[in-house]
Amino acid sequence: MFPLLQESCVRLNYKYCIDCEFIYLCIDMEENLPRGRHGKAINAHASARRELAANHPSKRGRRKGPTPGQGTHDAEAGGSHTRGRTRLGQSLVVQDEFDADQFLNACFDYDDLGSPQVSPQVSPQHSPQDEPQDPPQQPPRQQRRKPVRRKPPKCSRNDDEVGFGGGPTDLSLLTEYDKHMAIPIWYADPNDKEILAVNLRCIASGKKVINIQKPSRRTDRWFWDVVEASGLEPLTRTNFSVLDYGLLWAFVERWHTETSSFHIPLGELAITLDDVQCLLHIPIEGKFLNHGKMSRDEAADMVNSFLGVDRNVVMGHFAKMNGLHLKHSDVEDIYSVNHGLADKAVAEGKSAHEIKLYRDRSIRAFLLFLVCCTIFSNKSSYYVDVVYLQYFQDLSAVREWNWGAAALVHLQHYLDDACLVTVNQMAGYMSLLQGWIISHFPGLSVWAQDPIYSEGMPRNAKFVPGAGHREPSSYRNSLDNIQTYDCVFSPYDDHRHVRPLINSCWFSGWLRCGNLKAKHLPERVLRQFKHVQGIPRKPVLSATPGMSLCEIDRVFMEELDLRMIAEEMRGQAVVSAWDHEPGYMTWFYKVSHPVMRPVQAPVSPPRPPNLEVLIEAAEARNDPNMLQVCRGVRDEVERSLREGEAVEGTPVHGTLRRILNLLNPVLTCRRLKRGRGRRYNTRE
Repeated sequence: MFPLLQESCVRLNYKYCIDCEFIYLCIDMEENLPRGRHGKAINAHASARRELAANHPSKRGRRKGPTPGQGTHDAEAGGSHTRGRTRLGQSLVVQDEFDADQFLNACFDYDDLGSPQVSPQVSPQHSPQDEPQDPPQQPPRQQRRKPVRRKPPKCSRNDDEVGFGGGPTDLSLLTEYDKHMAIPIWYADPNDKEILAVNLRCIASGKKVINIQKPSRRTDRWFWDVVEASGLEPLTRTNFSVLDYGLLWAFVERWHTETSSFHIPLGELAITLDDVQCLLHIPIEGKFLNHGKMSRDEAADMVNSFLGVDRNVVMGHFAKMNGLHLKHSDVEDIYSVNHGLADKAVAEGKSAHEIKLYRDRSIRAFLLFLVCCTIFSNKSSYYVDVVYLQYFQDLSAVREWNWGAAALVHLQHYLDDACLVTVNQMAGYMSLLQGWIISHFPGLSVWAQDPIYSEGMPRNAKFVPGAGHREPSSYRNSLDNIQTYDCVFSPYDDHRHVRPLINSCWFSGWLRCGNLKAKHLPERVLRQFKHVQGIPRKPVLSATPGMSLCEIDRVFMEELDLRMIAEEMRGQAVVSAWDHEPGYMTWFYKVSHPVMRPVQAPVSPPRPPNLEVLIEAAEARNDPNMLQVCRGVRDEVERSLREGEAVEGTPVHGTLRRILNLLNPVLTCRRLKRGRGRRYNTRE
């Protein structure tokens, strides 16, 4: 420990605790007053510090009353200006003989010899009263930092090694890959359950929309007509009561912020505006949600005006929630109470104005509850953000906002955060993410079709998912070994008569919702639009870095036609759903990390005890020689390529080349006969 600090503690009658690094003031009282390493007061034992400030003790005893010149109120209320204020609002007393707080609060830089050097940028006379803050309701407690979800890899790459294990070897695309969770997964030991089989948490509130009591669609048409006209009614049908956490996290591990897409061994796939409109049936055209920061007074006035809640009650809720939030249960009560008041007003023959007032309040509360439990679901899982209430002021104009883009931006915001190595929670619209996975990978997880589903409903309403596995390890292995027939690149072909492919789906650039923005890059996933995938342009050419929010709004509303993927960039239509241009997969495996775990060498099977009998039986049956079959296939493929039956650059030519590359290693294989130490060659 630093010698000068220990000496100062002894001289000032302080005691230093080595284990917890606190300094305790040795005063004749029951509580010890904790301070930081340099004597700076912390929030613990605030009551004891107030008592110490009011009753300044001397060395020989304690006075029963306050010292002369000391008051009981702070400087901001007219008291002495020689006293400062802590963050919790407690007044501090300046001692006449020696100012211990000023001495210990000064910032020291200890050199190698242990002598303190006062930091020049921090003034010793600096007082916390220069930066006033609102006192919190409860003083924060000293808590230990929670361990991160992923621990550092046990086998890190060498400094001379180019790229990372499993890729990327070219870091021009994934520039932030060093922070990605895929690194410890790749380097983890096969038996490391802390990394490979960790249980992660997905926070969702969609089940609350399923359970909320809804009006009758047959009798309360005044309610459903407005909700359906808003374009948000399909959100009441697109929620899952059960989520497959392991499945969701297996895809979160493959999300990359730089491209806003999932990287799998087949290439890139992304959640596009076309996916949103087909899965949710909400608008993907119109103005971006443009809300900004709002004061508590403005938010309280808005809730009072639009929902009819007393302003003082609203301010009390804000203070309790420590922000512009209302609990889900409170919003649900506002919706049901106003719905009951509307029915009562109709029964009592009240004026049409009063009836409409109650009905509008009920609808606004329901829509606010609906969007905050679905597309704006957050990690709290129990409150709504009041800022979204402003979009329901005019119920006839709700459809003019781009709710689909808002859902996609909000989900991508949480995906960008969840793919980092230190994060262990995921939020956003989880039903949208799982519905997208089921649509594109129907055989990967357990689900059933809802018996009441019809083609006019959102595609998400078709699925009833099962619980699946809580751990992502099994899904991770399935994705690492995925085949082309396991993925449905374009799953909405039979849904185009309900949701056609519109121009907004081809937009390439920034989307935004409030202060959040996300990239939408359909040129990276052309196979989802039934076009041959080529090497895409860099993301910065589509989504310009540093573009302001106003410019993002202007580009989408005024330059949509100019920012669409042009016909020449879309390329040829696919013959097979997985078609791509030659060189695409080679490029992709250089710039990406498509496989999460290294391939383990298979263990040789044990020698059968009747090996000789099996060989003789195979020879007697005259079984076909597999090497001869492979050699014949190779000769036929080479002849086809040599005679130009497949034109170079076409998908068929690329397929034949891949077949040839697969056959060559097989034809060079030789077997070693086990037993009796005798070597033999396979029949030719």
